[in-house]
Amino acid sequence: IYDMPMKKIHMLACLIAFILMAPSFEAEADDVHPLMTSKYWGNLGVYFAERDFSASAEGSVAGITRNLDFESSTGLDDSPDLFIAELGWQFTPNWGLALQYFESNRSSSRTLSDSIEWQDLVFDVGVRVDAESSMEITRLFFARRFRDKGPHSLRLGAGIHWLSMGASLAGEATLGDLSKEFRRSIVKTDLPMPNIGVWYGYSPSRMWMFNLRADWLSASVDDYKGGIWNAAAGVNFSPWDHVGLGLSYQFFQLDGTVKEDRWRGEIQTTFTGPVVYISGYW
Repeated sequence: IYDMPMKKIHMLACLIAFILMAPSFEAEADDVHPLMTSKYWGNLGVYFAERDFSASAEGSVAGITRNLDFESSTGLDDSPDLFIAELGWQFTPNWGLALQYFESNRSSSRTLSDSIEWQDLVFDVGVRVDAESSMEITRLFFARRFRDKGPHSLRLGAGIHWLSMGASLAGEATLGDLSKEFRRSIVKTDLPMPNIGVWYGYSPSRMWMFNLRADWLSASVDDYKGGIWNAAAGVNFSPWDHVGLGLSYQFFQLDGTVKEDRWRGEIQTTFTGPVVYISGYW
């Protein structure tokens, strides 16, 4: 089972301890950002992420397990703009739900400067290949809110990530001792992954709210073994009663091993960068 580095565990422990020991300043509801008191909220924005994606696909015949850096080997864009959306419902004063979605789909076509081994196929130097990678993440989170009438809000909870990932290579390739011809190799997987997390918000005035969030897991689920680490820090500015503008910096990392019929191999992907979004709350 994937072990989260101890440094990350210590950082989370320090963050939670700081939040729980932070002083609570009294403030009326009208003096804090609307996100602190709203029953419903939603975010819609763009994730300007730097992405790193590497993977291996084990061959059923040759047993090839060579790891492949998709960005450098196939020319995929390593700075895609991602659509990101989130909806929330505070259905009681203390309990709420949040649903988040984002996706990344990329494709490229280039002439190889180095040979590529992928499943049982070998794409030689000078071959023109078409490459694609995709990822969709849907996250449902159920959280308990701890808040008095002051400017601090803390949420602790658990949820599930639903991950849909895929990669493909197509071009003139050889399979074992067979002659070279056009071939396409596709790997896909869909994974439900549980996780736990923490959110912290601080609103010094009606227009401003600063927030931190982190969630993580280390698990073995069905044919997948690995971990997820997600963290973000940001600010939301609310010049109007029901609309705000937000900016955050987000880090997302997934790595692990897949062992199923459609994909046997390893994957590691990382997204880092700013998120710009518009908020609504009521």
